[in-house]
Amino acid sequence: MNQERQTWLGLLARANRDYLENIWATYNPGVPIQKLAGPETGLVQLNTQACKASVSFQFGEASCTRCVIAIGKIQGYAVHLGSDLRKAELAAYLDAFLQTAPSHQRELVLHPIRQQLELKKAERDQLTAATSVRFYTTQKT
Repeated sequence: MNQERQTWLGLLARANRDYLENIWATYNPGVPIQKLAGPETGLVQLNTQACKASVSFQFGEASCTRCVIAIGKIQGYAVHLGSDLRKAELAAYLDAFLQTAPSHQRELVLHPIRQQLELKKAERDQLTAATSVRFYTTQKT
């Protein structure tokens, strides 16, 4: 899987379901779609490490939804956190579509998602900055 596809799969996983619905309604090729797996929801185990220690431990579990579809000979995949079955299905459709779409059409689909995510990050950063505590120390010279 190439880097560009990994990027758009990540964007589709974090996109708003309503946006995915609108995009799919616009770009739906109208060809038969075969569901190969799912959409289905399950649990994934979250592991982490503390302070660069070599020992990892289970941090918890999270719900995860996946879907695999085929449009002709092109397979589309989607995996995202949460239990929205329709969102996984739409993301898989769009993954298959984007694999054959020209680059300018890919950008038309993905650019609004990037903008929305950047806006959410800016809002989150602003809220975090408003509540941050800055510690100052005195240093002997």
